[in-house]
Amino acid sequence: MARRPSPAFSSFAARARVAVATLAVVSLAAACSKKGADADSAASAGGSGGTADVTEALSKDVKGKVHLEVTGGKHAGTYDTQMKEGGCSYGLAGDGSWGNQFSIDTKDPNQFSSLQLIVPNAKAASGGTSKFQLTAGFGPIFGEGATSYDVNPSEKKGSGKLTVDDKGSSGKVTFDAKTADGVGLKGTIECDVVIRAG
Repeated sequence: MARRPSPAFSSFAARARVAVATLAVVSLAAACSKKGADADSAASAGGSGGTADVTEALSKDVKGKVHLEVTGGKHAGTYDTQMKEGGCSYGLAGDGSWGNQFSIDTKDPNQFSSLQLIVPNAKAASGGTSKFQLTAGFGPIFGEGATSYDVNPSEKKGSGKLTVDDKGSSGKVTFDAKTADGVGLKGTIECDVVIRAG
């Protein structure tokens, strides 16, 4: 039997749909008014609030930051990087889910190159959850020299706990996990932008 969404989730989804519709209308109105207004009017409208903030968020070069501490294994160490592509998402991997996608192209087998995350229930994860799938990668995304460390406690592949602090347009993930081989993965994902679908 399919589980019905809770009233709280339904209310949140409705508000999200309204926000997306409002964003589309505001953006369209701003574009149209720009065509018909003189430079002074356009400058004045741009300083009035929401539209400028939304445009800045959507076009941000840096989507967030990842801090990763690896204990054990051949990549033991601390890594910090910025996410310029991909980043955090809500609802893309299923209703109510949280995700993260960070990857870069490299030939260096020791470079931290990927962090993939799927959390099926972001709301439940606000208090901490062991239901998640996390993969940290080093070296080329595909091919020779690539190494990945995978944790999926639901499938008995490693263990750990993760929390999601969803702030709407931003958020933060804190994780402390261990692969089945005993490699520790601990860190944070700071989300400056969250792509939302529902």
